[in-house]
Amino acid sequence: MPFENDMFMHNLYEQKLKRDFHNDKRSPEQIQELFGALGYENVSQTILNRLSKLSNIEGLNLQKRNSHFQDAVEISEIIDNLVEDIEMDESEMNELRFACLVHDVGKSGPAEATPEEQQAFVDVFNLDFNQIIYTVNNHEVTPQELTLQQALQIKVDEGDLTEERADEILTRIVSAGKKQQEKRFETKIGKKIRMGLLWSAHVYWSYDILRDQGVDNRVVEVAASHHMIDGHDPARVGIENVDPQMASLELADKYQAFRVRLVIADKYQAFRIRGTKTHEQTIEILRSLVEERLSDQEKVKQLYLAAVGELDKHKDIFEQELELKN
Repeated sequence: MPFENDMFMHNLYEQKLKRDFHNDKRSPEQIQELFGALGYENVSQTILNRLSKLSNIEGLNLQKRNSHFQDAVEISEIIDNLVEDIEMDESEMNELRFACLVHDVGKSGPAEATPEEQQAFVDVFNLDFNQIIYTVNNHEVTPQELTLQQALQIKVDEGDLTEERADEILTRIVSAGKKQQEKRFETKIGKKIRMGLLWSAHVYWSYDILRDQGVDNRVVEVAASHHMIDGHDPARVGIENVDPQMASLELADKYQAFRVRLVIADKYQAFRIRGTKTHEQTIEILRSLVEERLSDQEKVKQLYLAAVGELDKHKDIFEQELELKN
């Protein structure tokens, strides 16, 4: 049996064998089983319930193959292939896996959201916008430029949502936005919020949820920093905060190395597995992205490029994973 000496991977493997790739819904109890295999025996019910919602795509007219929780599971698998050069014990490895599994919990909305409001956010994050350009009021806009109201109307017109459900989603999301105790520009919500801003807000909500539920601060920082290269750093870790004596993945601070790998693994999963890019195209996109975003921060740039290089070495493993899913 593969992974027989690693309880987490064994448990994960068993669950994957039973999984229907078109409906990978997991109950809170099943998710707790995964966490229990990592040594996290009593994860808060709030986190479990939110992740369970994020595991459900049943009944939705979606092009995507994965739920958001399954995306997180696959990112944890990618990470497993990127840490061969880091000396860490089993508890440290499980700490990183835990951060991977919870990093997108904010896609269920703000910490203050009710269960019904959480489901509204999950439904919005589950919507596919596959056109590069949409025409709205005789103007061409990208999916990121659509307002929430416009995006929901498009999905009504395409038959993916009923008018009633779209109105309900809009009302609940706006209601949840008003309850937020943490006042930030990045998470200010209204009917006319741009979809790009709404999508990026999830890292701030992940930070708030995990922090409020008593997750270790270092794990929260790793989980909530996965869009740091895009300028979103709710934990205020600081992408430029690199000791010049540690400017390699082998020598970097452990949690810094974790953050770099999660950023790159999340991007790879988005372009390669969620998207339609080949491995080679994805690696080139990642290298270009790192060069562009970190052009004036050489030490940090080298850390990220090293992580991209590690990904490239494992092409065969990732290709096998895709074949199993198709």
